[in-house]
Amino acid sequence: MHNEQFDGLIWQATPLFEAKRVWLLGASDVACEVAQLATHLGFLVTVADYDPAFLNEERFPGVQRILFEGGNFDDLQKYAADPADYVCVLTRGHMYDPQSCAWGVACNTHYVGMMGCKGKNETVHDLVIGLGATEEGWARIKRPIGLKFGAKTTDELAVSITAKLIDVRYKENYSEAARVQHENHLD
Repeated sequence: MHNEQFDGLIWQATPLFEAKRVWLLGASDVACEVAQLATHLGFLVTVADYDPAFLNEERFPGVQRILFEGGNFDDLQKYAADPADYVCVLTRGHMYDPQSCAWGVACNTHYVGMMGCKGKNETVHDLVIGLGATEEGWARIKRPIGLKFGAKTTDELAVSITAKLIDVRYKENYSEAARVQHENHLD
């Protein structure tokens, strides 16, 4: 509705459901874009990385930032995600992907997704299993992360990832019957 149509009235929007926490593990360029989009779409965003040159207020304004000590992701184990949280593994160079995936699975988060190509999955699989995850836990990790529609650039990948987060949130909050009814009305 347009406010000018109803002079003097103030409209208030109420969220349809509770905000979900999204952990962005890695302060990559894609993570910068995902943080902006996800925040705009009502997600609570936490970004974690070890490098202050990448993880700072300028690159990640208005979100929770966790800076790990020691030049690695070892401090990640000091944190616990809630089972309702979503985890997006978006590390620079993929060196800490196995540790990040294993953490998301160990915290039993609602969603874990990892950016990367199909070719690296076998190597990451072995490392994640070596860190204590089960085959069932590995199978829960969405790889590659995001909706598949040909995204290639940083911005396109961020849209793909954020669209998947919206899809997961939608499916989590609405019954199958409600989703079918809604989707039938879209035609």
